[in-house]
Amino acid sequence: MKVFLAIIIYLIMAVVLGAGVLLAVLKGSFWLLVLGLLGFVLSVTKVAILPHH
Repeated sequence: MKVFLAIIIYLIMAVVLGAGVLLAVLKGSFWLLVLGLLGFVLSVTKVAILPHH
């Protein structure tokens, strides 16, 4: 189940980060890119790293 959750998180975050890059390039707005990066780090930490300790 953790593997399936990790795959879903990676796919969702890829879409969010892609939209953030697109928004940053087209409009010069970096808010979605920064939020996407923070969300990615937090979600991967919660799913992949914290359960091992």
